[in-house]
Amino acid sequence: MKRLFLPCLFLFACGDDLKAIAPDAHGAVDAPQLTDALVHRSRAVVVAPPVNFGPPPGSLSTIDIATLEVRQNVVAGVVGADPYLRSYGGKLFIINRSTGNNITILDGKTLAFEEQLGTGASSNPQDVAVKGQKLYVPGLGTTGVVVLTRGSSTFTTIDLGTALGDPDGKPDCVSAYLVGNDLFVACDLLDTSFVPRGNGKVAVIDTTNDTFKTSVTLPYKNPQGMFVRTPTDSMLFGDLLIPTAPYYGDLTQGCLARVSVGATPAASCAITNAAVGGYETHVDVQVVDGAEMLWMAVSTSFTAGDLRAYDLKTGSLWAMPVNAAMQQITDVAGCPDGSVVATDAKMNAAGFRVYKDGVEKTTAAISIGLPPGFGNGLICADK
Repeated sequence: MKRLFLPCLFLFACGDDLKAIAPDAHGAVDAPQLTDALVHRSRAVVVAPPVNFGPPPGSLSTIDIATLEVRQNVVAGVVGADPYLRSYGGKLFIINRSTGNNITILDGKTLAFEEQLGTGASSNPQDVAVKGQKLYVPGLGTTGVVVLTRGSSTFTTIDLGTALGDPDGKPDCVSAYLVGNDLFVACDLLDTSFVPRGNGKVAVIDTTNDTFKTSVTLPYKNPQGMFVRTPTDSMLFGDLLIPTAPYYGDLTQGCLARVSVGATPAASCAITNAAVGGYETHVDVQVVDGAEMLWMAVSTSFTAGDLRAYDLKTGSLWAMPVNAAMQQITDVAGCPDGSVVATDAKMNAAGFRVYKDGVEKTTAAISIGLPPGFGNGLICADK
């Protein structure tokens, strides 16, 4: 279920000059303490492809979680035909895949355009990890990971094809996550017909010298989407998670893979796809008021999907989906105010739904003008 890719166009503008909201006044000594959720004003940011992944541009829109106000296409021209979205250090990183072949950086508060860095012709970038001024970009069309430097148009590539034993030299790397100086890179290892040659692998790169250190084999084929890291005090002890989808004819095969990040990395399953009824198109970790939750957008068929929850403190999967039946949940993000926002890609009724304490706040999917993508295009943060 690899993506089809089309060229991107880019014209730049700034918008959504929204400021953080501070408390009106300090409470009295005997006043109740404000919880984490109460001191946040959350805003979701979503990148969406053009209709039917047609000619670009796509759009970047925002949703005020408290008021459910939508602002459509607030930064024109920065989103290509098949975008993903990451957030690091107060910056938004739009991964314009396919022949867009670039990383576009916005200020996370104002959404002002900062920089666009090309990743090379036909590189097909899939994710980005950030260390200082350096960006590490895994791609489907490269030999591994493209290394960019902010303020420069030049780049280098870390070759993982040889290290991972990929016959065509392009290990089809889909995600990267930095832990300390170690960069964990998940790769599909596809043949020329886009069929996995075997189980996926995770390469570990030492970013002090950008060299390959070691690799681990995932429990299943076809890692998908983006790594997330669990809290170090959770039941998963700070390990990384990434979905796998070994066989699209049966979405319950495979698991949400778990990769330990210690001196000797290892891979196992955190949650089986059978347990949640499909494979995760996106997962997100939310930590609010001491609670630690893993939210999962789970594709149960090609026309339906569920929002599932896993308590990282207790290591327990909620028994039932959070969403109502007959929806197609494809993406999810936990918000600092305790809310959860998810995309519903149901045909002719696509948009966004907002939940709080396991209950939906919206009465119908909220449109952003374009149908949402199928995962990895949504974040929620403080305004």
